Amino acid sequence: MRRFAHALTLAASAAALAAGPAAFADTLTVNGTADDFFKLYIATDLGNPGAVAFDKTSGWSSLGSAALTLQPGQSVYLLIDADNAFGGPAMLLADFTLSGGDLRFANGQTSLTTDTVNWKVSETSFATATQTPVSMGVNQPGLQIWGQFAGVSSQATAIWAYQADWSQGHTGHAYFVTQITAVPEPETALLWLAGVAVLAGFKRRGRAGR
Repeated sequence: MRRFAHALTLAASAAALAAGPAAFADTLTVNGTADDFFKLYIATDLGNPGAVAFDKTSGWSSLGSAALTLQPGQSVYLLIDADNAFGGPAMLLADFTLSGGDLRFANGQTSLTTDTVNWKVSETSFATATQTPVSMGVNQPGLQIWGQFAGVSSQATAIWAYQADWSQGHTGHAYFVTQITAVPEPETALLWLAGVAVLAGFKRRGRAGR
C-alpha cells in the first residue's frame, strides 16, 4: 500500500508538472472575402452557433480581417455563413492562422485556407453541413469571374455550395464548417506518459514481491 501511495504521489506530481502555468488564450486570425458577405461564428455546438464573432458587411472587393480570442484547450467549430445576396457568382475565399497555444485546424496545422478537403458546406444550416464544397478555382491569376484576390493567400481555393457562375448562381446562403481541435503540447504528453510509467512500474514491483 505504501508503495502504491508513493506511486500515486509521483503520478500526481507528474500531472501537476504537465499542467504547468495557466495557459494563455489562443488567437485566431481571419483574412478573407466573400461574394457577397459573410459572418463568422466560433461554437461548440453546430445547432447553436451563438453570437457572431466577426461580421464582414462589405462586399467582395474589400478584405475582411480580424483577430479573435479562443479559449486554450477547447475544441470548437469554425463556422462561416456566406451570403450571396445579389445572385450570379458566389465565392468564399479566406485564410486563417492560429497562434499562442495548443489548437490546430482540421489539417493538423496552425494555418488553413478555404479548400475542398477540410471544409463541409450546406445550403440550409451548419448542422446539416456534410457536403464537399465546390471549387471555383485557386486564388491565382486566372481565377474565374473576379480574378486573383491580392489580399488572400494564393493557396486558398474559392469555394461555394454549388457551381455559382453567372448562369447558375442564385441568391442564398452557404454554411461552411471546419473544426479547431485542442492537442496536447509534446512536453505535456511526455510528462503524462512518465506518470503512467511510474504507476505501471510500482504495480509490477508489487506483484513481484508477493
